[in-house]
Amino acid sequence: MIYLLALISAFGFGWFIRNVVFSVLTKMAEERRIMRLNNIVKQKRAIPFQAFIDMFKEKLSVFLTKPAFKNYLNYLSTQLRRANLNQFKSEDVLGYQVLMAFGFGLLFGALAGSMELALISIAVGIALPLVWLNDKAQKREKDLLRELPNALEVLSLCSEAGLSLEQGLDQYLRNAKSGALKEELSKIMEQTRSGAGRKIAFTSVTERLNLTDFSLFTTSVIQAERFGTGIAKMLQQLSMTIRDKQSQRAEKAVQEMPVKLLFPLIFFIMPVTFLIIFGPIVLQFLNQ
Repeated sequence: MIYLLALISAFGFGWFIRNVVFSVLTKMAEERRIMRLNNIVKQKRAIPFQAFIDMFKEKLSVFLTKPAFKNYLNYLSTQLRRANLNQFKSEDVLGYQVLMAFGFGLLFGALAGSMELALISIAVGIALPLVWLNDKAQKREKDLLRELPNALEVLSLCSEAGLSLEQGLDQYLRNAKSGALKEELSKIMEQTRSGAGRKIAFTSVTERLNLTDFSLFTTSVIQAERFGTGIAKMLQQLSMTIRDKQSQRAEKAVQEMPVKLLFPLIFFIMPVTFLIIFGPIVLQFLNQ
């Protein structure tokens, strides 16, 4: 009888501890969810000049639905996807262009008192957000393509060790430094863990990036899965192919460098050089 009471007491105490732990974990999960939602709201509110952007979108909402504006907004959306700036929308970039054009035109036009300089300043204000956005997108794509061969070699070694592609991706994500490629591969892992197939996960990321080297990686993985071929050797050969393509692109950039330097050489360096060399001679001749 004593043993039965002790067993019942132990069972009741264990049940009580289980309920307490379960309630604490539930509360912690809810607090984490609230914190994540608050962080998302803070990120959305952290956009500079949000009041002006909202007013701009409200006032020009009728014009933004025109076909010409739609095509331009689609172009801006593509650039934002390339740069992975999900906190911005295409209308926000257009609003920044209007804001900078107005600010630059008013500032330089008032300071210089010249209509020509004001028009040039407006053009510069319109172009600056596009230049910044394109630069961000190109830098991110360069970082992604630079790290891709290393990731393929790691995945190849993991496959040779007997791991699946998903397990190899998990190992790479645990040890890789933060960067564009890690973000994209993390999205692939999130989709596969949520129940999407490997083909759908790779294809969705490839369509968003629109990079030839990454598309080649996706196509090779899908073909290897379809035909049941060994993925380790395929990844190793693909890594070597992408490295060769990167070397060819680097050689092409070096060969194009003299042509790109021709414009600043003619219009900026040579006039200053002539001024330094012949300037004192001309002044001495004029003073005689």
